[in-house]
Amino acid sequence: MRHAQPLLLAAAFLWLYAAPAQADGPDASTSAAATSPPVATDDDSGFTVLSNATNVTHWGLGAGTGYRQQPYTGDGAKFTPIPLFYFDDKWVHALGTTLDLKIGKWAGVAFSLRGKYALGDGYDGSDAPILNGMQDRKGAFWYGPAFSWQSTYGTLTGDFLTSANKGQQAHIEFGKSFQYGKLGIEPHVGAEWLSHTYVDYYYGVRASEAQPGRPAYTGTSTIDVSLGARFNYSFTTHQSATVDIGVARLGGGITDSPLVDRKFIPQATVGYLYRFN
Repeated sequence: MRHAQPLLLAAAFLWLYAAPAQADGPDASTSAAATSPPVATDDDSGFTVLSNATNVTHWGLGAGTGYRQQPYTGDGAKFTPIPLFYFDDKWVHALGTTLDLKIGKWAGVAFSLRGKYALGDGYDGSDAPILNGMQDRKGAFWYGPAFSWQSTYGTLTGDFLTSANKGQQAHIEFGKSFQYGKLGIEPHVGAEWLSHTYVDYYYGVRASEAQPGRPAYTGTSTIDVSLGARFNYSFTTHQSATVDIGVARLGGGITDSPLVDRKFIPQATVGYLYRFN
């Protein structure tokens, strides 16, 4: 709980900062609409299943790739292919490996139940010399509540997800979109809380895995922070490309691990999406 307090304070600050803008409505650009959940309006407040809002379906297909410098000593960058299936209607929003079931909207805040598969998480023991003899760590399916709040000040999003024996994680991010013709730019800042179980699974060293130069290590909960910017370019009303670049600063629970020798992790995603309607 001690490690979670800065994240809760950050959420409260961003919440209060955005509050005066609720009545002004969203500032999301047309190009960003392909990847962002729809904003609540006066006629679709309340539970989604009871809403009188008209059901409109949008869908599209595309592809992308993710780049992330691995934090493990001697490991390089990882490139992960990302399938981009986009679908949005009154009840469901899906993009890539994330699926949101919409619960409802109140006071401009949209709530959903989220499920996503974390592509690129984990490692094989053969990825780097420091990992030789370690049991492989795998990616996981995560699920839990999520929210999105769009206002004239920007967009505040967050979720709290769990995954069986791999622990919990919570994310919060604030971004502001600017539109210049067909080009949209959204600087964003975020924080991510990772439970001790998560950190121990991906960065811990079990007693059976310890060896000279790699002592046993039990992970502790930590907070990562990130800063970046998204660039979206709409070629036509149906076609768009997105580039998201940023850097994350890893928390002490991760950087204290004998497996890790990096504190700052550059990362990027590139994607192309064709919307059929």
